Amino acid sequence: MGSRSWRAPSKVLSHRGLNLMALACLVGSAVALGLYFADPRELLGVPVWEKPLKFLISGGLYSATFSWLYSFVDKGKKFAHLMGNLIAMLLVVEIVVIAGLGASGTTSHFNVSTPFHIAIWSVMATAITGVWVSTFLLGATLWTAPRMASELRLAVRWALGLGLAGMGIAFTMTPPQPQQVLPENWQGIAGAHTVGAADGGPGIPFLGWSSVSGDLRVSHFFGLHALQVLPLLALVLSALIVNYAARVAILRGFAVGYGMLIVITYVQALSGESLTNPSTLTLAATATMVALSLLIGGWTFIRVRKSEGAIAP
Repeated sequence: MGSRSWRAPSKVLSHRGLNLMALACLVGSAVALGLYFADPRELLGVPVWEKPLKFLISGGLYSATFSWLYSFVDKGKKFAHLMGNLIAMLLVVEIVVIAGLGASGTTSHFNVSTPFHIAIWSVMATAITGVWVSTFLLGATLWTAPRMASELRLAVRWALGLGLAGMGIAFTMTPPQPQQVLPENWQGIAGAHTVGAADGGPGIPFLGWSSVSGDLRVSHFFGLHALQVLPLLALVLSALIVNYAARVAILRGFAVGYGMLIVITYVQALSGESLTNPSTLTLAATATMVALSLLIGGWTFIRVRKSEGAIAP
């Protein structure tokens, strides 16, 4: 089953490049938050600083998470360090572009209105692809990290898989929509996160997810932040629940349900359905998700208890 006790690393956040990136995002978030309230300009119906603020917060969490995970790496330490540096540098590129264009009152994502914007959009796409590849390769060095408790390692494996899948959802937003390429509709935009309506319509406050149509950012968000949610759950369970089988059962059941949630919200978005107005089919899928999570959790508990009994003296 692997180690059941967590041997803490000597440094909790041990990757210098990712630490600097997390700190820069923290400072940038404070600045962007002030500008969010001070700057009255809007872009696509929301404050111009809303997107930079969200990406700064997300980038800070991403950097801090992988700085912490890096502290568990034993084999391939130099390689993992290089991948961490690449993640930090590429996130800088992404966030600088988003903040810079936001400050100028111009959209960054999907903007192909001029040669300059095409070049910038290409740089962003290349940078985030590099983050995905670097994350995959850094994650490979964590797959069998011996200093992780077995349930934390289980959580990290699920988090990496779901996180990479969630990041991948962003790539499905980039193809031009059929109506966008019609000469009479051309506005220099190719790609969208909203399905069934134009980007920039009514949405959930701050998050911005469409409240009238499908929105691919919902499943992207849940997938990306599995990287924080699942490891955090593993640490909370290790602090609150003594029984090992119960911890693993809760974690595995939750991970299965979380993965299904990403799929459900992705399909929901593709069907043009808003998160705030789910159909009967979506509600049925959600109920199935809960039932399957409980079933997997119960099955895991029984299986682990039997395994523990088999090896008991």
